[in-house]
Parts: sequence; structure tokens; C-alpha cells
Amino acid sequence: QELNMNGLPRRVALNSRVLQSMRRAQSTTIVYASNPRSENESNGNNGLSKRWHGNHHHHDENVTRVPVSFIKSGNIINTEGREGESLLQTAHRYPDDVALEGACEGVCACSTCHVILSEEFYEDLLDKQGDLSEEEEDMLDMAYALTSTSRLACQIKVTPDIAGQEIRVPNATRNFYVDGHVPKPH
Repeated sequence: QELNMNGLPRRVALNSRVLQSMRRAQSTTIVYASNPRSENESNGNNGLSKRWHGNHHHHDENVTRVPVSFIKSGNIINTEGREGESLLQTAHRYPDDVALEGACEGVCACSTCHVILSEEFYEDLLDKQGDLSEEEEDMLDMAYALTSTSRLACQIKVTPDIAGQEIRVPNATRNFYVDGHVPKPH
């Protein structure tokens, strides 16, 4: 079994990190948005910020609208994303149709916004939005029905490039946050 730098099994260290992330998420007021910082100030999160307050795109009629198709239980759900937001934010505007949980409210501290992409779309995202963060990889390790093209919707930025792509939503999640907790978008 792989050990971390403290000599503990890696899974123990991961669970400890997850709990710390969730504690931070519970004690912080969070609004998810496109991060306006310049690239040299990047937080390594492909323009998405876990704690940046003030979604300037929320009521902006001039923001680019992007058609986003989710597939859940074989049904295609056509939605409209707003450029710069996360796929999780898009899904949360259609709660009765998409029902993508996001128990940690989009701070990359759970795997309940797990989605599955086509191989081509997955590779295209890596090219355009960069590699997965270590935090996202750790959370995906706990995702239900994990595949080689799995991502967290809270970490995928809506851009015009995703128009026409199909995002599959697994039929179940593993919610270690609070069993049965369904967050309400801000």
C-alpha cells in the first residue's frame, strides 16, 4: 500500500485532506464565477476560482450563451450555459431536469458533480483548459462509475468550444458530505 510523506496509507491522508476541504467549504461564503485575474496570477484552476465572490456574468445579457447537452438516464437535456461559468453552475439553473448534485457547492471537495465526457471532448478540454488539478484527481478517485474520461463539472469552464458536446451524468453519486444534502445554488 502506498504511503504518504507522514508514513500513513495514502487513503488516510486523502480522507484527511477531503475533510479539511469540506470544513473550509462549510465556513466560507462561496459564489462560483469566472476568475478575472490575469494568467500570471492564475490559481492553477483554468480560470475557475473556488472562492472568488461576485459573478459578474450572472445578470449580464451580453454574455455569450452556449448550448450544453446533458445526458441523464438516457434522456438528452438541452440547457444554455453562460460563457465563463462552470458546468455545475449551468446544471444548477436546471435543477429539475439535470439534477447534478454538487454537495460541496463547487469547491472541488466532493465527487457529486462527476460527469463523463467523450474521449474526443475530454482530450479537447485538456488541450484548451489544461490538466486536471491534483484536487480534482483526488476527488475523482471517490466518484461513482469512474471512467478514463471522468471530470468534475465544477472544474469545467463553459466556453463556446463545448457547444454540441454531450455531457453524461451518472445515475448515482457517492456523497460523503452529508448524506442526502442537496445544496441550493446561490
